[in-house]
Amino acid sequence: MTPAIPTAPKSEPDSCFATLQGRVAYLIGHARRPHPLGVTSYTPAAFGEAYPALYVRDFTYMAESAPEFIPLGHQSAIIALLATRVSPEGLCPERISNDGEVIYVCHGERPAADSPLFFAKLVRAYLRHGGEVALLAEIFPVLERAFATVPVEASTGLVWIDPSHPHTAYGFTDTIAITGRHLFCSLLRFEAAEILAGLAGRLDRHEAAERYTAEAARIRASLEHLWSPEHGLYLAGSVDCRQADVWGSAYAGVIGALDPARCRLVADTLYARRERFLLRAQVRHLLLPEFWQRRVVVAEWTEPGTFQNGPYWATATGWMAEMFELAAPGTGIALLRELVADFEANGVWECIGPEGYARVANNLSSACLPYAAWKKLREAAVR
Repeated sequence: MTPAIPTAPKSEPDSCFATLQGRVAYLIGHARRPHPLGVTSYTPAAFGEAYPALYVRDFTYMAESAPEFIPLGHQSAIIALLATRVSPEGLCPERISNDGEVIYVCHGERPAADSPLFFAKLVRAYLRHGGEVALLAEIFPVLERAFATVPVEASTGLVWIDPSHPHTAYGFTDTIAITGRHLFCSLLRFEAAEILAGLAGRLDRHEAAERYTAEAARIRASLEHLWSPEHGLYLAGSVDCRQADVWGSAYAGVIGALDPARCRLVADTLYARRERFLLRAQVRHLLLPEFWQRRVVVAEWTEPGTFQNGPYWATATGWMAEMFELAAPGTGIALLRELVADFEANGVWECIGPEGYARVANNLSSACLPYAAWKKLREAAVR
Protein backbone atom coordinates (compact mmCIF):
# COMPACT_ATOMS: atom_id res chain seq x y z
CA MET A 1 0.00 0.00 0.00
CA THR A 2 1.35 3.44 -0.95
CA PRO A 3 2.28 5.50 2.13
CA ALA A 4 0.46 8.79 2.52
CA ILE A 5 2.20 12.13 2.35
CA PRO A 6 1.12 14.19 5.36
CA THR A 7 -1.16 17.08 4.54
CA ALA A 8 0.12 20.52 5.46
CA PRO A 9 -2.02 22.25 8.09
CA LYS A 10 -4.25 24.99 6.77
CA SER A 11 -2.71 27.47 9.21
CA GLU A 12 0.79 26.72 7.95
CA PRO A 13 3.37 29.08 9.45
CA ASP A 14 5.68 30.99 7.14
CA SER A 15 8.93 29.87 8.75
CA CYS A 16 9.57 26.98 6.36
CA PHE A 17 8.85 29.11 3.27
CA ALA A 18 11.03 31.88 4.71
CA THR A 19 13.85 29.38 5.23
CA LEU A 20 13.72 28.41 1.56
CA GLN A 21 13.50 32.03 0.49
CA GLY A 22 16.58 32.86 2.51
CA ARG A 23 18.49 29.97 1.02
CA VAL A 24 17.54 31.03 -2.51
CA ALA A 25 18.74 34.58 -1.86
CA TYR A 26 22.00 33.27 -0.37
CA LEU A 27 22.74 30.91 -3.27
CA ILE A 28 21.93 33.50 -5.95
CA GLY A 29 24.15 36.01 -4.20
CA HIS A 30 27.05 33.55 -4.24
CA ALA A 31 26.46 32.46 -7.85
CA ARG A 32 27.03 36.04 -9.02
CA ARG A 33 30.39 36.98 -10.51
CA PRO A 34 31.97 39.48 -12.95
CA HIS A 35 32.32 38.29 -16.53
CA PRO A 36 34.94 39.23 -19.15
CA LEU A 37 32.23 40.17 -21.67
CA GLY A 38 31.05 43.02 -19.47
CA VAL A 39 28.04 41.56 -17.68
CA THR A 40 27.41 40.28 -14.20
CA SER A 41 27.18 36.52 -14.68
CA TYR A 42 25.39 33.83 -12.67
CA THR A 43 26.65 30.25 -12.52
CA PRO A 44 24.38 27.20 -12.04
CA ALA A 45 26.09 26.35 -8.74
CA ALA A 46 27.06 28.89 -6.09
CA PHE A 47 30.69 29.45 -5.15
CA GLY A 48 31.92 28.34 -8.59
CA GLU A 49 32.17 24.72 -7.53
CA ALA A 50 30.92 23.37 -10.88
CA TYR A 51 29.64 24.54 -14.25
CA PRO A 52 31.96 27.56 -14.68
CA ALA A 53 29.78 29.39 -17.19
CA LEU A 54 26.68 31.48 -17.71
CA TYR A 55 24.14 28.85 -18.82
CA VAL A 56 21.07 30.22 -20.60
CA ARG A 57 18.64 27.67 -19.13
CA ASP A 58 19.94 27.88 -15.57
CA PHE A 59 19.97 31.67 -15.52
CA THR A 60 16.46 31.70 -17.00
CA TYR A 61 15.26 29.47 -14.17
CA MET A 62 16.76 31.92 -11.65
CA ALA A 63 15.22 34.95 -13.36
CA GLU A 64 11.80 33.29 -13.63
CA SER A 65 11.84 31.94 -10.07
CA ALA A 66 13.47 34.64 -7.98
CA PRO A 67 13.60 37.96 -9.85
CA GLU A 68 13.51 39.79 -6.53
CA PHE A 69 17.14 38.75 -6.01
CA ILE A 70 18.46 39.61 -9.50
CA PRO A 71 18.72 43.29 -10.51
CA LEU A 72 16.89 44.11 -13.73
CA GLY A 73 20.06 45.70 -15.05
CA HIS A 74 21.85 42.38 -14.76
CA GLN A 75 19.03 40.67 -16.68
CA SER A 76 18.91 43.23 -19.48
CA ALA A 77 22.69 43.13 -19.92
CA ILE A 78 22.67 39.33 -20.21
CA ILE A 79 19.77 39.41 -22.67
CA ALA A 80 21.58 41.99 -24.80
CA LEU A 81 24.79 39.92 -24.68
CA LEU A 82 22.97 36.75 -25.75
CA ALA A 83 21.28 38.61 -28.61
CA THR A 84 24.66 39.73 -29.95
CA ARG A 85 26.00 36.17 -29.71
CA VAL A 86 23.18 34.52 -31.65
CA SER A 87 24.97 33.24 -34.74
CA PRO A 88 24.20 34.47 -38.26
CA GLU A 89 22.32 31.20 -38.76
CA GLY A 90 20.21 31.92 -35.67
CA LEU A 91 21.89 29.53 -33.24
CA CYS A 92 21.50 30.62 -29.63
CA PRO A 93 24.35 30.07 -27.13
CA GLU A 94 23.85 27.21 -24.73
CA ARG A 95 26.38 28.83 -22.40
CA ILE A 96 29.14 31.40 -22.28
CA SER A 97 32.14 30.28 -20.26
CA ASN A 98 33.70 32.33 -17.48
CA ASP A 99 36.54 32.97 -19.95
CA GLY A 100 34.15 34.44 -22.50
CA GLU A 101 33.93 31.51 -24.91
CA VAL A 102 30.51 31.23 -26.59
CA ILE A 103 29.34 27.61 -26.78
CA TYR A 104 26.38 26.33 -28.81
CA VAL A 105 26.80 22.53 -28.57
CA CYS A 106 26.51 20.60 -25.32
CA HIS A 107 26.70 16.84 -26.05
CA GLY A 108 26.47 15.27 -29.47
CA GLU A 109 27.19 16.92 -32.80
CA ARG A 110 24.37 19.46 -32.95
CA PRO A 111 23.38 22.52 -30.91
CA ALA A 112 21.30 22.13 -27.78
CA ALA A 113 17.66 22.28 -28.87
CA ASP A 114 16.40 24.12 -25.79
CA SER A 115 18.59 27.23 -25.93
CA PRO A 116 16.33 29.40 -28.16
CA LEU A 117 13.32 28.36 -26.10
CA PHE A 118 14.89 29.39 -22.82
CA PHE A 119 16.01 32.66 -24.41
CA ALA A 120 12.34 33.48 -25.10
CA LYS A 121 11.45 32.51 -21.52
CA LEU A 122 14.21 34.77 -20.20
CA VAL A 123 12.85 37.77 -22.11
CA ARG A 124 9.36 37.08 -20.74
CA ALA A 125 10.75 36.90 -17.20
CA TYR A 126 12.51 40.22 -17.68
CA LEU A 127 9.38 41.97 -18.97
CA ARG A 128 7.14 40.44 -16.31
CA HIS A 129 9.22 41.99 -13.59
CA GLY A 130 9.45 45.53 -14.88
CA GLY A 131 11.85 45.33 -17.82
CA GLU A 132 11.93 47.91 -20.59
CA VAL A 133 9.73 47.16 -23.61
CA ALA A 134 12.24 49.09 -25.74
CA LEU A 135 14.67 46.19 -25.37
CA LEU A 136 12.00 43.82 -26.69
CA ALA A 137 11.62 45.82 -29.89
CA GLU A 138 15.37 45.54 -30.50
CA ILE A 139 15.71 41.81 -29.96
CA PHE A 140 12.36 40.40 -31.14
CA PRO A 141 13.74 39.60 -34.62
CA VAL A 142 16.63 37.75 -32.96
CA LEU A 143 14.20 35.70 -30.86
CA GLU A 144 12.28 34.78 -34.00
CA ARG A 145 15.45 33.80 -35.85
CA ALA A 146 16.60 31.62 -32.96
CA PHE A 147 13.17 30.00 -32.55
CA ALA A 148 13.29 28.96 -36.21
CA THR A 149 16.46 26.91 -35.69
CA VAL A 150 14.86 24.40 -33.28
CA PRO A 151 14.57 20.99 -35.01
CA VAL A 152 10.87 20.29 -35.55
CA GLU A 153 8.73 17.57 -37.07
CA ALA A 154 6.94 19.45 -39.84
CA SER A 155 3.64 17.61 -39.52
CA THR A 156 3.19 18.13 -35.75
CA GLY A 157 5.28 21.08 -34.55
CA LEU A 158 6.87 18.80 -31.95
CA VAL A 159 10.62 19.04 -31.41
CA TRP A 160 12.35 16.23 -33.30
CA ILE A 161 15.74 14.79 -32.38
CA ASP A 162 17.26 12.71 -35.17
CA PRO A 163 17.79 9.15 -33.89
CA SER A 164 20.87 8.81 -36.11
CA HIS A 165 22.44 11.94 -34.60
CA PRO A 166 21.34 12.15 -30.94
CA HIS A 167 22.32 15.30 -29.10
CA THR A 168 21.36 17.44 -26.14
CA ALA A 169 17.76 18.60 -26.28
CA TYR A 170 16.64 19.59 -22.75
CA GLY A 171 19.67 20.41 -20.64
CA PHE A 172 18.56 18.52 -17.55
CA THR A 173 18.71 15.32 -19.62
CA ASP A 174 21.65 16.50 -21.70
CA THR A 175 23.49 13.15 -21.58
CA ILE A 176 20.42 11.11 -22.53
CA ALA A 177 19.56 10.17 -26.12
CA ILE A 178 15.83 10.88 -26.13
CA THR A 179 15.06 10.83 -29.85
CA GLY A 180 12.19 11.23 -32.27
CA ARG A 181 9.43 13.42 -30.89
CA HIS A 182 10.87 14.95 -27.72
CA LEU A 183 8.33 15.67 -24.99
CA PHE A 184 10.13 18.14 -22.77
CA CYS A 185 11.54 20.29 -25.55
CA SER A 186 8.15 20.28 -27.26
CA LEU A 187 6.66 21.66 -24.04
CA LEU A 188 9.33 24.36 -24.02
CA ARG A 189 8.52 25.11 -27.66
CA PHE A 190 4.83 25.38 -26.75
CA GLU A 191 5.77 27.92 -24.06
CA ALA A 192 8.06 29.83 -26.41
CA ALA A 193 5.38 30.02 -29.12
CA GLU A 194 2.92 31.47 -26.61
CA ILE A 195 5.59 33.90 -25.42
CA LEU A 196 6.39 35.06 -28.95
CA ALA A 197 2.69 35.51 -29.63
CA GLY A 198 2.39 37.73 -26.57
CA LEU A 199 5.54 39.70 -27.38
CA ALA A 200 4.40 40.22 -30.97
CA GLY A 201 1.08 41.51 -29.67
CA ARG A 202 2.86 44.05 -27.46
CA LEU A 203 4.73 45.27 -30.56
CA ASP A 204 1.51 45.42 -32.64
CA ARG A 205 2.79 42.72 -34.97
CA HIS A 206 -0.58 41.08 -35.25
CA GLU A 207 0.17 38.67 -38.08
CA ALA A 208 3.12 37.26 -36.15
CA ALA A 209 1.02 37.04 -32.98
CA GLU A 210 -1.62 35.01 -34.81
CA ARG A 211 1.01 32.74 -36.35
CA TYR A 212 2.65 31.92 -33.02
CA THR A 213 -0.71 31.46 -31.31
CA ALA A 214 -1.65 28.93 -33.98
CA GLU A 215 1.69 27.16 -33.57
CA ALA A 216 1.20 26.84 -29.81
CA ALA A 217 -2.25 25.34 -30.41
CA ARG A 218 -0.78 22.89 -32.93
CA ILE A 219 1.88 21.73 -30.47
CA ARG A 220 -0.72 21.31 -27.71
CA ALA A 221 -2.86 19.10 -29.95
CA SER A 222 0.15 17.11 -31.15
CA LEU A 223 1.20 16.14 -27.61
CA GLU A 224 -1.38 13.36 -27.97
CA HIS A 225 1.19 11.52 -30.10
CA LEU A 226 3.25 11.07 -26.92
CA TRP A 227 0.40 10.10 -24.59
CA SER A 228 0.62 6.61 -23.08
CA PRO A 229 -2.75 5.31 -21.84
CA GLU A 230 -0.87 2.35 -20.40
CA HIS A 231 1.10 4.62 -18.05
CA GLY A 232 -1.35 7.48 -17.62
CA LEU A 233 1.65 9.71 -18.41
CA TYR A 234 3.47 11.11 -21.43
CA LEU A 235 6.43 9.41 -23.10
CA ALA A 236 9.80 11.14 -23.12
CA GLY A 237 10.52 10.29 -26.75
CA SER A 238 8.88 8.49 -29.65
CA VAL A 239 11.93 6.52 -30.84
CA ASP A 240 14.69 6.15 -28.25
CA CYS A 241 13.72 6.40 -24.58
CA ARG A 242 10.08 5.71 -25.28
CA GLN A 243 9.51 5.68 -21.52
CA ALA A 244 7.07 7.37 -19.15
CA ASP A 245 8.50 10.82 -18.39
CA VAL A 246 7.81 11.85 -14.80
CA TRP A 247 9.28 15.35 -15.13
CA GLY A 248 7.74 16.08 -18.52
CA SER A 249 4.29 14.84 -17.55
CA ALA A 250 4.26 17.08 -14.47
CA TYR A 251 5.61 20.04 -16.43
CA ALA A 252 2.92 19.67 -19.09
CA GLY A 253 0.35 20.13 -16.35
CA VAL A 254 1.87 23.15 -14.65
CA ILE A 255 2.42 25.18 -17.86
CA GLY A 256 -1.17 24.75 -19.05
CA ALA A 257 -0.42 22.48 -21.99
CA LEU A 258 -3.15 20.00 -20.99
CA ASP A 259 -6.91 20.27 -20.80
CA PRO A 260 -8.32 20.09 -17.26
CA ALA A 261 -9.43 16.44 -17.46
CA ARG A 262 -6.07 15.22 -18.77
CA CYS A 263 -4.21 17.37 -16.26
CA ARG A 264 -6.19 15.83 -13.40
CA LEU A 265 -5.53 12.33 -14.73
CA VAL A 266 -1.79 13.00 -14.87
CA ALA A 267 -1.85 14.51 -11.37
CA ASP A 268 -3.71 11.50 -9.99
CA THR A 269 -1.29 9.10 -11.69
CA LEU A 270 1.76 10.89 -10.33
CA TYR A 271 0.33 11.04 -6.83
CA ALA A 272 -0.60 7.35 -6.89
CA ARG A 273 2.88 6.32 -8.08
CA ARG A 274 4.89 8.73 -5.95
CA GLU A 275 6.85 5.99 -4.17
CA ARG A 276 8.33 5.09 -7.58
CA PHE A 277 10.01 8.46 -8.14
CA LEU A 278 10.45 10.28 -4.80
CA LEU A 279 13.38 10.18 -2.40
CA ARG A 280 13.65 12.79 0.36
CA ALA A 281 11.13 14.91 -1.60
CA GLN A 282 13.33 14.89 -4.70
CA VAL A 283 12.22 13.56 -8.07
CA ARG A 284 13.52 10.89 -10.41
CA HIS A 285 13.14 11.39 -14.18
CA LEU A 286 11.64 7.91 -14.63
CA LEU A 287 9.53 5.50 -12.63
CA LEU A 288 11.45 2.87 -10.70
CA PRO A 289 12.92 0.44 -11.61
CA GLU A 290 13.65 1.97 -15.04
CA PHE A 291 16.81 3.65 -16.31
CA TRP A 292 17.17 5.46 -19.62
CA GLN A 293 17.42 3.15 -22.63
CA ARG A 294 20.02 5.18 -24.59
CA ARG A 295 22.65 7.77 -23.75
CA VAL A 296 24.46 10.46 -25.73
CA VAL A 297 27.35 10.28 -23.27
CA VAL A 298 28.39 6.74 -22.40
CA ALA A 299 30.68 7.07 -19.41
CA GLU A 300 31.03 6.01 -15.81
CA TRP A 301 29.31 9.18 -14.61
CA THR A 302 26.20 8.47 -16.73
CA GLU A 303 25.82 4.80 -15.77
CA PRO A 304 22.53 3.68 -14.15
CA GLY A 305 22.29 5.19 -10.68
CA THR A 306 24.35 8.28 -11.51
CA PHE A 307 23.59 11.89 -12.57
CA GLN A 308 20.56 12.00 -14.92
CA ASN A 309 20.21 8.22 -15.09
CA GLY A 310 18.36 7.30 -11.92
CA PRO A 311 19.11 9.81 -9.14
CA TYR A 312 16.61 12.26 -7.68
CA TRP A 313 16.48 16.02 -8.34
CA ALA A 314 14.88 18.90 -6.45
CA THR A 315 14.67 20.80 -9.75
CA ALA A 316 11.36 19.03 -10.43
CA THR A 317 9.96 19.05 -6.88
CA GLY A 318 8.02 22.28 -7.37
CA TRP A 319 6.26 20.98 -10.47
CA MET A 320 5.41 17.82 -8.57
CA ALA A 321 4.10 19.86 -5.63
CA GLU A 322 1.72 21.72 -7.96
CA MET A 323 0.42 18.44 -9.38
CA PHE A 324 0.06 16.89 -5.93
CA GLU A 325 -2.00 19.88 -4.80
CA LEU A 326 -4.38 19.18 -7.67
CA ALA A 327 -4.64 15.48 -6.80
CA ALA A 328 -4.74 15.79 -3.00
CA PRO A 329 -4.86 19.36 -1.62
CA GLY A 330 -2.27 19.99 1.06
CA THR A 331 0.16 17.31 -0.08
CA GLY A 332 2.07 19.60 -2.42
CA ILE A 333 2.88 22.05 0.34
CA ALA A 334 3.79 19.11 2.56
CA LEU A 335 6.21 17.88 -0.11
CA LEU A 336 7.88 21.31 -0.25
CA ARG A 337 8.20 21.40 3.52
CA GLU A 338 9.83 17.97 3.45
CA LEU A 339 12.27 19.22 0.82
CA VAL A 340 13.26 22.25 2.89
CA ALA A 341 13.83 20.00 5.90
CA ASP A 342 16.13 17.85 3.78
CA PHE A 343 18.02 20.93 2.56
CA GLU A 344 18.52 21.99 6.17
CA ALA A 345 19.75 18.55 7.18
CA ASN A 346 21.83 17.60 4.13
CA GLY A 347 22.40 20.70 1.99
CA VAL A 348 21.23 21.58 -1.51
CA TRP A 349 22.53 19.26 -4.21
CA GLU A 350 22.01 18.98 -7.93
CA CYS A 351 20.88 15.39 -7.42
CA ILE A 352 20.94 12.71 -4.75
CA GLY A 353 20.54 8.96 -4.54
CA PRO A 354 20.53 6.02 -2.19
CA GLU A 355 23.54 5.19 -0.02
CA GLY A 356 24.74 8.78 0.23
CA TYR A 357 25.07 9.55 -3.48
CA ALA A 358 25.10 13.31 -4.11
CA ARG A 359 26.39 15.46 -6.97
CA VAL A 360 27.20 19.21 -7.19
CA ALA A 361 26.58 21.15 -4.00
CA ASN A 362 24.74 24.49 -3.84
CA ASN A 363 22.87 23.96 -7.10
CA LEU A 364 20.59 26.89 -7.95
CA SER A 365 17.77 25.16 -9.83
CA SER A 366 17.28 22.77 -6.90
CA ALA A 367 16.29 25.67 -4.66
CA CYS A 368 14.89 28.21 -7.13
CA LEU A 369 12.27 26.11 -8.92
CA PRO A 370 10.64 24.74 -5.74
CA TYR A 371 10.64 28.31 -4.40
CA ALA A 372 8.81 29.51 -7.52
CA ALA A 373 6.21 26.77 -7.19
CA TRP A 374 5.67 27.55 -3.51
CA LYS A 375 5.08 31.22 -4.31
CA LYS A 376 2.57 30.18 -6.98
CA LEU A 377 0.71 27.90 -4.57
CA ARG A 378 0.63 30.60 -1.88
CA GLU A 379 -0.80 33.11 -4.35
CA ALA A 380 -3.45 30.59 -5.42
CA ALA A 381 -4.41 30.00 -1.81
CA VAL A 382 -4.95 33.73 -1.26
CA ARG A 383 -7.25 33.90 -4.29
